[in-house]
Amino acid sequence: MKHRKYLLKTCVLLFLFVCASAAPSVFAQDGPPESQKIGVGIRADGFVAAVDFNVRFWTESKFGFEAGYGQRYGWKEVPISALYTLAHINTDSVYIRPYVGGGISINSIPSGYSCSGDWETGDISCGISSATKIGGQGFGGVEFTFTAVPRLSLGVDVGHWRVPSGYKGLSFSETGIKFNVHYYLK
Repeated sequence: MKHRKYLLKTCVLLFLFVCASAAPSVFAQDGPPESQKIGVGIRADGFVAAVDFNVRFWTESKFGFEAGYGQRYGWKEVPISALYTLAHINTDSVYIRPYVGGGISINSIPSGYSCSGDWETGDISCGISSATKIGGQGFGGVEFTFTAVPRLSLGVDVGHWRVPSGYKGLSFSETGIKFNVHYYLK
């Protein structure tokens, strides 16, 4: 099982490297549609029942940024990523934007159960305490926009996401697929 995990991570990294090195020479370099600068969207995890909400911003060059908010496994997550477009591929019916990205995620992870208050009067409140942990992410993806609906894009990300230890040593590390939908406001 452990070898399969490392093999999958190696394949993902190799895929990202091949895309990054081949893209400039293989794909047409037309610019993005004017309607694709600032988008709001959702990303569904391919393996875990989790949905993140995010905002994506593309600059005039090939760089972009993404920030989001989500919850998984009982903790809150704020991922922040830098994006780089490998190419702008325009056909008559679809615009395709392959990209790579990476960044950090700020996570509020349950770290224990605690009670506070006055035990003599019975004014006690109990709850789960949390710790803030910084995680990382690296991924490659592709976004498809059809000319019939120029503000709506569908996409998929393949990558690795990691969050360090939290409650009882719990850590989250995933190499997998995430599906996303964005609506571009501008």
